[in-house]
Amino acid sequence: MSPEYSNTSFSHTLTARQREIVRILAKTAGNPIPVGAVSEKLNVSSRTVLRELPAVEHWLQENDFTFIRKPGVGLAIEEDPESIRLLEELLGLEQTSAGFSQKERRRQILGELLFVREPIKSYVFLSRFQISEGTLGKDLDALDEWLSSYQVRILRRPGIGILLEGSETAFRQAIANAALEFMDNGEILRMLRSSTKEELPSEPELLKNRLFSFIDPQIVAFVEQILADTEKELHIKYTDSGYMALIVHLSLSIKRLRSGEKIEMDPEELKNLSELPEYPVAEQIAERIGRQLALSIPQEEVGFITMHLSSARIWPQTRRMRSQLQSINARQVVMSIVEQVEQELNLPFHTCNRMIEELTSHMDSMISRLSMNIQLDNSQGDAIRQKYPDVYKAVEHACGLFREKLYINDISPSEITFVAMHFAAAAETLRGEQKRVAVAVVCPSGMGASRMLAANLIRSLHNIDIRQIMSAFSLEPEKLKKDGIDLVISTVPLEIDFPSVCVSPIPQAQDMLVLNHALEAIGRKRTEEIRPEPRTPAPELRLSLEDIGSLTRTGEEISQLLHSFLIREVSGICQTETLLGQAAGIFADSILSRQIISQDLARREGIKNTFIPELGIHLLHCRTTAVPHCRCAYLRLDRPFSVPDGTIKGAILLLAPRSDQNECVEVISRISMLLVEDKRFLQALQNGDASEGRALAEEALVKYFQNLIIKRKGDGTL
Repeated sequence: MSPEYSNTSFSHTLTARQREIVRILAKTAGNPIPVGAVSEKLNVSSRTVLRELPAVEHWLQENDFTFIRKPGVGLAIEEDPESIRLLEELLGLEQTSAGFSQKERRRQILGELLFVREPIKSYVFLSRFQISEGTLGKDLDALDEWLSSYQVRILRRPGIGILLEGSETAFRQAIANAALEFMDNGEILRMLRSSTKEELPSEPELLKNRLFSFIDPQIVAFVEQILADTEKELHIKYTDSGYMALIVHLSLSIKRLRSGEKIEMDPEELKNLSELPEYPVAEQIAERIGRQLALSIPQEEVGFITMHLSSARIWPQTRRMRSQLQSINARQVVMSIVEQVEQELNLPFHTCNRMIEELTSHMDSMISRLSMNIQLDNSQGDAIRQKYPDVYKAVEHACGLFREKLYINDISPSEITFVAMHFAAAAETLRGEQKRVAVAVVCPSGMGASRMLAANLIRSLHNIDIRQIMSAFSLEPEKLKKDGIDLVISTVPLEIDFPSVCVSPIPQAQDMLVLNHALEAIGRKRTEEIRPEPRTPAPELRLSLEDIGSLTRTGEEISQLLHSFLIREVSGICQTETLLGQAAGIFADSILSRQIISQDLARREGIKNTFIPELGIHLLHCRTTAVPHCRCAYLRLDRPFSVPDGTIKGAILLLAPRSDQNECVEVISRISMLLVEDKRFLQALQNGDASEGRALAEEALVKYFQNLIIKRKGDGTL
């Protein structure tokens, strides 16, 4: 026989592994080969080969090749040499016809790894895409970074292959989000719509969109009917993104339930989800799926459906505009804007994780403002347009593309400016490295906000050298010059004859612009004058008696802080003054000491408000004569209350004894920095988990103590 493959319409396309199976059978044409021998050549299990055989057999039959299974003997293609030659040409034609772009290639690799739970040899990808090992390595690095946010890792084992490692929950989240994030909405809707009409995309397109290989047209139609019914019965409405996410998730869930895969979810997480208003809706959806498909739907699956309903943000239709705006997935909007601006400016903004997170948070509040028709002025508009005209134009264009998605007629120049400021700050970093600038970070006490600010600056700016962290009251311009400081970065306004800027303890986009302008000015000044680096004294090569005394005091304060560490549940708090009063009594041993602590906290609060809106907490801290050693506690509010700057969920209390020795201040400051450096610490406090909070604090303080010993000995490592 002689198949005319040049005019063939390939309704089924082979995967790389299936092509390799056909090639092995072609080389042994006429001579049966055992399944075990095939699996050994591919370095996979016999079960994997057997799972691929139906697709292989279907493809061979469609193209008029004779495939034979001989029980107890093996597999064979019964064809003459001429037909085998045509078969090999057909395989080559199919392989080279894909024409994958980098994005499509990575999407295809990700799809294979997510759905094949056994190692895949690297040559499978190398041969399919005709790429080098270096290119494959870069693809895997990029995918590994993307998967890390879902707690999934790519394992590369020489001689074994490439596979993913992660929990079932992590895999489900990664698959659902990959399907949505690696394809634009138009592609997804086109595939879903065609599937409901039983007009599935061609197999080459399905191969290209491997992430949707689990979609079944009957299931899609069934799920769509369920969602339409729940909208009518419960008077809710799904966003397009929420609708697509639910289709993907439910299709995947049904496939896995049918195959008997176990679904797991943390009991505490399931309990929290069961308290959401979306949970009853999820129960109704699960009940209908179970009844009509004869499946047993576990409670964990109801929890997963709840998660998707919550992210879709269903709303009563009568709420109209506000609910429509609030239903939008802010991160999806941000990623779309990032992609548009990136293309126009040719800068890799997708690598700026911090900017993306901050912009997502900003987008949430922006959507809320737009929903209530609140206009926010931005005095930086002219400055941004003049200094960053290309950034502003690109952001304006990108925002314009999403006006319809945001259900509004226009986005004001003020709002565009806010978004542009995030991109401008990131562009400053991406467009060139500047020389490191020596800075001193200060706050009123030198132990709270300054440490938090320093931790954030270290994470955000790579061109600064933080040489000092100190109190605003101890600033001496002459000493700063002598120590080689170029710039003072403060959390409070300063009136000193020295270059300085004032920013938030957790710098926002506006703060980063101010900082970058100041650093630029210093960089320009440096080109005009050459100043010798300040001389640093030779490090001590051994501990002195003074060092031993200081280390002893530090160790004692660490021990005292950890032993006194506690989380206090408080109720009935609705204003900051009451919160201060409650905090003052936690470590007081008398009425007098409570009054002293209260006065010291109020005095510190009067210098500058200690509320950190980004964290939702008050950072209550001071030096006081009312405590003999360092103290740390977290006040966990049973009911958060609102202030003009945000919502207060609790307060961390840090007390240091008033003395001339700095060890107490340094120990307290490490706790301030820990709030920024390790998100788990604040989460433990807000969850009321004192054991976890104390353990994380101990880990950080012990590490600090060890590094302090090394520094004292002269190593200089911090």
